[in-house]
Amino acid sequence: MNTPSKISIVIVGAGHMGSALALGLKNSNLNISIIVIEPNPIRRASITANGICTQESIPELKNTKILLLAIPPQAFFSFTENCEKIKNYSGLVISVMAGLTISTLKKATYTTQICRAMPNISCAKLDGMTVLYYSKKTKNTNRALTNQLFSSLGKCLLLKKEYLIDSATALVGGGPAYVAYFATSLLNFATSNGFDKKSASLITTQIIRDTTTLLAENKNSPLNICKLVMTAKGTTEQAIKYFDKNKLSNLVIEGLNKACAQSKKIGEGR
Repeated sequence: MNTPSKISIVIVGAGHMGSALALGLKNSNLNISIIVIEPNPIRRASITANGICTQESIPELKNTKILLLAIPPQAFFSFTENCEKIKNYSGLVISVMAGLTISTLKKATYTTQICRAMPNISCAKLDGMTVLYYSKKTKNTNRALTNQLFSSLGKCLLLKKEYLIDSATALVGGGPAYVAYFATSLLNFATSNGFDKKSASLITTQIIRDTTTLLAENKNSPLNICKLVMTAKGTTEQAIKYFDKNKLSNLVIEGLNKACAQSKKIGEGR
């Protein structure tokens, strides 16, 4: 029986997202080889310490199956203009950069095999969420390979419309930050009301974990869980009424709209 050949992946950029993807892929069950390209010596050392091969500059890409771009979108054009090796690469390019469209990527990378992906940092723990959108000419084999790649890091969803990537950037990419932001409020409440930090952290973490389980099992609106917890004139109802009075939900939506708008601005070069 033939042994499947290793999937050769070059990840450009070891920022938050590039590092999370590299760590997750290393710990996945895929037969892959990874090289992370990072000019910053501190970031490079951090990735190397986790047993992942790193280089300061991009290598020859002749045998590379996937080129994954995880650099800041503002640095993309200078990267492609100054990198001759990418101009000779016709393989699969996966971009996790906010805002940059398929059309923009196609012009700068000289390939028709392109996927825009928006994962989140939970991919490092193989429990992430990723949304995908492909260029029309991307081969089925490359689509299947990309699906396999991100499915090994958690859940993934294929989008039919490219414009949804901007919304996904706000929702999926930023999602862990919003949950952590609310968790900080719970934590601060606990410590300000007498709990020590260790106990406050335990309570907050477990609340989020068990609520996630309830959400996964709940077939109705998430508000159904609120109704299950609340009783008339009870304690939880007072908190929810206060949130509604101050339009907390609207503030959250407005915040995500701001993030979505920023993704669009980046794509427009603003």
